[in-house]
Amino acid sequence: MPTPSATPATCGCCAGIDAVTPARVDNPPGLSQIGYRIGRHGDFVESMRARLSSADTPALAALTTREASDFTLALTDALACSLDVLAFYTERFANEHYLRTATERLSVREMARLIGYELAPGVAAGTHLAFTLQAIPGVPAEPITIPVGTRVQSVPGQDEQAQSFETVAPVPARAEWNAIPVQTTVPWRPEFGDTELWLEGVATQLQPGDAILVVGADRMTTPGSEHWDVRVLDAVEPDNANGRTRVRWSHPLGSVFPHMDPASIGAQVHAFRQRTALFGHNAPDPNLMGNDDSNVDKLINKNNTNNWQWNNFAVDPEAIDLDTDNAKITAGSWIALVSNQPGIGSAALPGYTELYRVSRVIHRSRNAFGISGKITRVTPDTDENLTSSRFPLRRTLVLAHSERLATVDTPIFHPVYGDALSLGRRVPELLPGQPLALSGPRQRIAIAPRATGLSLLLDAGGSAALTEGDELFMTAPAVRLFGSTPVALSAETFAAQLGKSSVTLRLALEDRDGQRGTLVAKGNQLRLADSRKDDPEVAEIAFIATANDPIVHDRDRSHLKLAAPLAQVYARAGLRINANVAPATHGETVEAILGSGDGSVANQRFALGQSPLTFVSASTPSGRASTLALRVNDVLWTEVPSLYGAAPDARVYETVQDDEGATTVQFGDGREGARLPSGSTNLRVRYRKGLGVAGNVAAGKLTTLLSRPLGVTGASNPAPATGGEDAEPLARARDNAPLTVLTLERAVSIDDYANFARAFAGFDKAHALWLPAGPAQGVFLTIAGVDGAPVPEDSDPYKNLRGALATYGDPLVPLRLVNYRDARFRCRLSVKVDAAFETDAVLLAVEAALREAFGFARRAFGQTVSVDEVAAVAQGVAGVVAVHVTRLHRVGQNPNVVVPRLFAALPVASLTAVPQAAELLTLADDPIELEVLP
Repeated sequence: MPTPSATPATCGCCAGIDAVTPARVDNPPGLSQIGYRIGRHGDFVESMRARLSSADTPALAALTTREASDFTLALTDALACSLDVLAFYTERFANEHYLRTATERLSVREMARLIGYELAPGVAAGTHLAFTLQAIPGVPAEPITIPVGTRVQSVPGQDEQAQSFETVAPVPARAEWNAIPVQTTVPWRPEFGDTELWLEGVATQLQPGDAILVVGADRMTTPGSEHWDVRVLDAVEPDNANGRTRVRWSHPLGSVFPHMDPASIGAQVHAFRQRTALFGHNAPDPNLMGNDDSNVDKLINKNNTNNWQWNNFAVDPEAIDLDTDNAKITAGSWIALVSNQPGIGSAALPGYTELYRVSRVIHRSRNAFGISGKITRVTPDTDENLTSSRFPLRRTLVLAHSERLATVDTPIFHPVYGDALSLGRRVPELLPGQPLALSGPRQRIAIAPRATGLSLLLDAGGSAALTEGDELFMTAPAVRLFGSTPVALSAETFAAQLGKSSVTLRLALEDRDGQRGTLVAKGNQLRLADSRKDDPEVAEIAFIATANDPIVHDRDRSHLKLAAPLAQVYARAGLRINANVAPATHGETVEAILGSGDGSVANQRFALGQSPLTFVSASTPSGRASTLALRVNDVLWTEVPSLYGAAPDARVYETVQDDEGATTVQFGDGREGARLPSGSTNLRVRYRKGLGVAGNVAAGKLTTLLSRPLGVTGASNPAPATGGEDAEPLARARDNAPLTVLTLERAVSIDDYANFARAFAGFDKAHALWLPAGPAQGVFLTIAGVDGAPVPEDSDPYKNLRGALATYGDPLVPLRLVNYRDARFRCRLSVKVDAAFETDAVLLAVEAALREAFGFARRAFGQTVSVDEVAAVAQGVAGVVAVHVTRLHRVGQNPNVVVPRLFAALPVASLTAVPQAAELLTLADDPIELEVLP
C-alpha cells in the first residue's frame, strides 16, 4: 500500500495516461454556431504526454520526466499551440460553409449564389411630390407638363444628409390645381322640415321674435297656392368671419296635416318689419255706449239684443284696413293675417295664418266704429278666407311691411372623410387614377355644455377625464353603437346625430397633449368645433378611382370617387387639394461614358463610377428593378441575372455588387453572351445613384427644387417617403436565401405566399392564411414593412407585391393584404447587481438586452411573451445576480399586474367577418422600469 505522500493525487504519475484528442464533434440541428474543434491547447498537451508513456513508442520509455522546462515537453507545448490555432481556424472555416453559421458577408453571398440568390442591394424609397405653379391674378395660366427627372432635395435635420428625389413619370400641371377647395356649401332650397336658413350679411336687423316669410314663384303666380310658410325666429346668429347670418325657428317648414311642401321654385325670404292690427280692433264696445236718442245708435246693430255690434264690423275682402299708416307698405309686398286662436297653429303663431300679396295701397283717414285715425288700405290679390269668422277685427294680428332678404348657399359643416369627395368648383380636366395631395387641419370635436362623466380611454393605457369645453381632434371616421354593435357613419350622417340624446357614438380622438384614445358619448354631449389658426395640418395622397365612372361633373362642381377611403378626418373649411402631383423615387440621375469595347477581349468588365446603384420597387419576383440603362453604339443592351446559357450573339450583360455597394458590369465571351464590339468610348450608361432607409424622409421634408420646370415655384411631399431599404444584412440573407428555393419565383401553396412576401423588397415579415369561405375568401396576407413600418396601400411596394402575387401566383385567387397590428407590452424588473459591477452600466445592459430580444427583428407574428422569458434575458446579462419580474402587461391593460404569459393573436378564419390582421407583440418604447434590489 503506498504511503500518503505517494498517492496519485500528489505525485501526478498517472496524469496524461489517456489521449483526449481528437475530441468527438456532435452538433444537433438548429445551432447558430457549430463546434468543429477536435481539441484545444490543454487537450493536445495531455494527449501528446499520454503518447510518451504509450507501449507503442518504446524508444521514449527512457523519458521519465514530466517537467515543463524539459526540451521535449516544451516542444509538445509548442506543437499544441500550433494545433490549437489550426483547430480554431478549421472550426471558423467550417462555420463559413453553412448559411446559418457563416459570419462573413462574402461567405453568405457566395453560398446564396449557389442557389441563384443574390443578396439584395437595397431599394429606393418612393413618395409623391406636390408642385405649386405660379398663378398671376387675372391672367389665365397655360397648362404645363412636369417632366421625368425633375429633382427635389430634402432639407436635412441634425446629423442627417440631404436626399435627392426625382419624378419618374410626366404629369400635367395647372396653376388652378394648386389649391382646389372642397365643397363647403349647397344651394339653398327650402325643404320639408327645415328649421334654419342663412342670409347674406350680418346687418339684417332681425331679432328673435321677428317673423319671416318663405315664398316661391308658384304663390306669386297662383294666389291660391299654399306653398309658403311664415315662421317666427328663435335665434339670429351673425357669422362675422364669413359675412352671413344664420336664422333658426322651431316650427319646421311645411305642413304635416294636410301635407304641404314649402316653396320649391324661385324661393325668396322676406322679413315682416311691422306687427299691427286691423282698423277697429280698439273700437269701444257698443254695448256700453248706445241709447235710443243718441246719434251713435244709428251705427249699432241691435238685432241681437244681448250682444250689440257695430254695423259692418268685419274685414272687407276688397280693402283691408290696417290700423297704422305705414308708407313702406307698397304694392307687390306681402301681408299675413294671423287669427290668434288658441289650440291651432304653432306656439309662436297660434291660430290660422293666411298670406296675401298687396295689389294696391291707399293711405287715408277713416272714421268708423266710434273711432278715427290714419290707416293703410291694401287691396289683396285674393279674398281667400277673408271672412269675419276667420279673421275678427279685434283678434287678428297683421304682419306687414315685408322686406326681401338675400339668401346665401347653406354652409356644410360636417368633416371630410371616406372615399367620396365633392370639389368646390368644376374641374373637368381631372382623370381617373390621378393622384391628389390633400392637406388641412383635423376636425375638432368639443364637449358640449353640461356634459359630464366623459373620459378618453387612452390607447397607451389609462384614461383622461374630459370636461365641458374641452376640444379634441378626430383621427378616424365616426361609429355609432347599437348596443355593442358598431356601425360606421358617413360624415353627413355623423353630423346629423350630434345633439341627439338617443344616439351613442364612438370616436377615435387625439387630445391637445398628443394622446390618442377612444371616446364613447351620447350625441348631445358632443358638437363640432371650428378650426384654429394654429392647428397643425395633416396631409396624405389619395387617388381617384379608375372604375365605374369615378368623376361626375355637374354645372358647378366635380364629384370624385376615390380608390380608397381617406386616412385622415379633415375640417372641411381648411381642406385644400393639389392635383399637380407626380410620383418620385430616391436617387439622382447619372449619365456617363463607361468605356470602350474591345472585340478581342472576352468577358470585359467595367465599374460604374458612382455608387450605390439605385434599385426601385417593381412587380418582379425580387420586388426590385435596376435603374441602369446601358447602350453600346447607341443600342440598348439588356441586363440578365447570369450570362450562363445566353446565346452567343445576345446583347446582354450581368452586374455584380461588392460589399461596398460598387457595381461592376460584365459582358459575354462570344459563347455565352456577345462580346463587346470594338470602338472608342462606345459604352454609354444612364443610371441613378442613391437608395436605402436614408430616403425614408418625413412628410414635408422635400422642398428644395434642384430643377425648375417653367412656371413651377415650389414642391413638397405631403406624405412621407416609404419603402427605402438598405442592402440586405446577413441575418435576413440567411432567412431569405432559402426562400428562393422554396418558392422558385412562384406562389402555389399558402406557405409560398408568405415566403414570397417575406423575400419581396420593402417587406420584413409576412403571415398567410387560407380562407375557404366568407367575406374575405381567398388568401389573407398580413404584412410588415422594413423595421416594422406600415406599408401604405398607395405605396409602390404594396402595389407591386400585389401585382407580383397576381403574376406569379394564381390570378383567380382573391388576395387581401393587410398591415399587421402593432401590439406592445410593458414590464418592470427588480434586479440584484453583483457588487463588483457598476450598477448603472448593468442596468443599461439589461435594458439593451430586453429591447434586442423583444424588438421587431427578433419577434414573429403570434409569438407569446412570458415572465420566464423576460427574466431569462435579463439574467443573461453579465453582472446580474438575480431578477424578479414585478410587472408584465399589455399596453392598455391593468398596469399593476403580472400576467404569466402574454398572447399575440393570429388571424382566425370566419364565415361571417373579415379576420383581424396578425399581431406582433414587442416591447413598448417607454422607458423600462428597473429597480435595484439591495
